[in-house]
Amino acid sequence: MTKTLLIIPAMLLILNLPAQNIVNNPDAESVPRGTGWTIISQGSLTCLSNPTDNIVNWTMKPDGSANYPYDHTSGASGGTVFFSGCSSFFGGPFELQQTIDVSADATAIDLGSQLYTFSGYIQTPVSNQTDQGRFIVDYLNNSNTILGSSYTTNWQSFFGGSGTSWTNYSNTRVAPAGTRQIRIRMLTQIIFNQPAINVYFDDISLTKPFVLPMSLVSFIAKEQNGTIHLNWTFGNETRLQQLNLERGFNSTDFTSIYSFPVNNADYHFADNNHPVTERKCFYRLKMTGADGKISYSNTLPVKLRNDQFITLSPNPANDKVMVTGNFPKGTITLINSSGQTVLSKRVNAISFTMDIAGLPSGIYMVCFSDQTNTVYKKLVIQPK
Repeated sequence: MTKTLLIIPAMLLILNLPAQNIVNNPDAESVPRGTGWTIISQGSLTCLSNPTDNIVNWTMKPDGSANYPYDHTSGASGGTVFFSGCSSFFGGPFELQQTIDVSADATAIDLGSQLYTFSGYIQTPVSNQTDQGRFIVDYLNNSNTILGSSYTTNWQSFFGGSGTSWTNYSNTRVAPAGTRQIRIRMLTQIIFNQPAINVYFDDISLTKPFVLPMSLVSFIAKEQNGTIHLNWTFGNETRLQQLNLERGFNSTDFTSIYSFPVNNADYHFADNNHPVTERKCFYRLKMTGADGKISYSNTLPVKLRNDQFITLSPNPANDKVMVTGNFPKGTITLINSSGQTVLSKRVNAISFTMDIAGLPSGIYMVCFSDQTNTVYKKLVIQPK
């Protein structure tokens, strides 16, 4: 099965110069509640009594405690963050969004020469909690139809291994022809561990980086039968000292996977060595000029066919349940409705039986996790 071809013609080099942020109220400092943003949904307005200066949902001043860490920029009291509020378990997704008019750039956009860089920070600081957050960035035409592929981050949660610190997500891309608006979305959801949804967003930005034309004429990626085929072409005037193809499994962290000779105009590379557990691969070119300066191409995301999944049989169950997936190895965890881990098992097979005979009836969550992914599936245990 062949995936959609991803083509970026007339690629542009990004020069690392300051650019103006066109997001209104990017760090929740303007009140009341998320000025400049549209609240699509939120948790209940009544939340915890602490911190005492909590402003209600989608705008709050944290007190620096473990559950309410300080904002990303200042790291001290007084800073404000986006916070969706409180909910019972299995709540959300809750959403805050802002749509930015970029129609003034229509000429450059339709010529395929206008880049935009999105950046934002998420923190999920509370250990062993399943609260999750993510960004989605949509490129829209005048009819609010999404053009091309949206930039969508994975759900970040402490339970999924994302850790306690602020994590930056960023994406630079050429706006699809016809783009007139760019919509930035923040989403949260809670599975267990009510009531506070301990997901925080800060320092959201959308900028137009300064660009210079270069001689990378095309950069193409497609998936076919599990192999990623990459092709790119340079103009005759290219003067490179070194050329590397880099791969990542998010849009920010990359590793060089191959170094190429620099005296060619046309290149091809077939990547069939990506982990089977990954949902997406991201590729970019690292180009070192004759003067030693390093530049990067735009990033190409490629969706893989081998998305992770879990099936449970039977479900509901009361004695044993068969867990099946396409995971090679990782950890299966069973969590009760109070957020407590009641069973944890390392697995290295695509199917195994889980003994649940001694567990009380109720709703549980089966979670598979490895170094890069987390997948949840609801399990109902019935009384015998």
